[in-house]
Amino acid sequence: MLDSSWPGWGLMQSVIAAISGLGGVVVGSFMTARNQKADKKRERIQQQLREFYSPLLGMHQEIKAKSELRPKVHAAANVAWQKLFIGAADGMEKEEIDVKNKARFDKVLEYSNEQLEKDLIPTYQRMLKLYTNNLWLAEDSTQGFGYVLTEFVELWNRYFSDALPREVLNEIEHTEEKLKPFYKDLQDNFERLSKELCS
Repeated sequence: MLDSSWPGWGLMQSVIAAISGLGGVVVGSFMTARNQKADKKRERIQQQLREFYSPLLGMHQEIKAKSELRPKVHAAANVAWQKLFIGAADGMEKEEIDVKNKARFDKVLEYSNEQLEKDLIPTYQRMLKLYTNNLWLAEDSTQGFGYVLTEFVELWNRYFSDALPREVLNEIEHTEEKLKPFYKDLQDNFERLSKELCS
């Protein structure tokens, strides 16, 4: 057993202290690098959620809510229109009801048509622009939807520019059904990234 009277004792203590200090530096560096990597990953997830997934989902939810409200309003307007004629005995009375109320009820359909062109289509256009500009923030599974989103928006652009007749649009079977996998991917990634951020 070594004791403090041994001539190399001081040197041995210096070597042990140096090794301990070096070990502390290595462990400290490793912990710092690990924390920096975790911070960078957390910052990227926050950026993905804030600048890509959240705004795209928000726009989709806005479109969905307005699109689902439209048939409800139309159905209610139809019922209300029919009720106006309850008790109307003759053609003259029905015509009077029609003349008095037709313009107000026509506005229901006019609003829906105008909403599609001036509100919903611009929202789709904003979705495409955000998708294109921030594609670098998308997960791999989301990056494959650029074509279908571009095609969907471009067909509406052509239609509202009078460069695509309605019959052609119908022939192409232009429906939002094609975007459902994209919306599901956005939702799935949003939920997964949010959980990852919280954990």
